[in-house]
Amino acid sequence: MASTSRKQAKESGLNLSQYVATQLKARILEGDMTPGSKLPTEQKLTQEFGVSRTVIREAISGLKQDGLLVSRQGSGVFVLEPKQTDETLTFLSQNPQTIAGVIETLELRSSVEIGAAEFSALRCSPAQEAKILDCHQKFKQRVISGEISESEDFALHVAIAEATNNQKFVDFLHLLGRDTIPRSELRKKANLQTDPEVELQILQEHREIVDAIIRRDRDAAGQAMRAHLANGAERYRVLARLAQLS
Repeated sequence: MASTSRKQAKESGLNLSQYVATQLKARILEGDMTPGSKLPTEQKLTQEFGVSRTVIREAISGLKQDGLLVSRQGSGVFVLEPKQTDETLTFLSQNPQTIAGVIETLELRSSVEIGAAEFSALRCSPAQEAKILDCHQKFKQRVISGEISESEDFALHVAIAEATNNQKFVDFLHLLGRDTIPRSELRKKANLQTDPEVELQILQEHREIVDAIIRRDRDAAGQAMRAHLANGAERYRVLARLAQLS
């Protein structure tokens, strides 16, 4: 297991303590380790990950600072309820009501997601690469079948964020929510059907992002994401004019 952890940490661009912390954090956020449950002992974690006690202690210390773990004297280390979204950031999770709001959100997304694509190209593990490809394939299937694809679109962007191995990128996208991809809502307001040509264009843009990440081409991944979100902003402007939303 030691060699596996070192290999996966290297592939992710993380040191061993960061890798262990990322794995434990994912278990907490995904519900595999529930609030109030006791963290396995240092000995069990060193055996599971094949690393030293020092690595485990550093990982636990980081998760305590993130507010995900707490030590209770004489009892051990316990899982805490993940912090809820700060009220001062609720504006990010509100569904934009105007095209200006959508464009502003896209601009904010762009500044973050370009970096996410670049880091993903540098840090993406084989498992994360497989997930990105799977999400892209599911989006492609929706497009080809002419079905609404917003959920699959969002899932692909989240998979790319996860491949940064920086949970903040993932948290940011979840904070914004799926409403940042409101194509179907705008089409409904404009009384328009899904445009196959537009969906195919988006599919191609996704393909370019995914290909760059798989090639581990940081610059190309960032440029492809930049182009995708810029094109997305223009698509929303066109739909908004038709829907008379602006």
